[in-house]
Amino acid sequence: TPATGTSSYDTTGALNHFGVTVDDLDAAETLVKAQGFTPVNHADYEPGRRFYFRDHDGVEYELVQYDD
Repeated sequence: TPATGTSSYDTTGALNHFGVTVDDLDAAETLVKAQGFTPVNHADYEPGRRFYFRDHDGVEYELVQYDD
């Protein structure tokens, strides 16, 4: 998690997050939760639905299911 007063772009190597496309966002969220992670920032806008979570090292992931 970024330090207080910083943005999520203030990270080592300037890496903000990884984006991962999935076929079934609801199933992916179930798996993420089963691994002990907390999904946040759910959104539904073009071109698809998405949510984010951070791993145990603070790396942020975006899981997105694109509209057909």
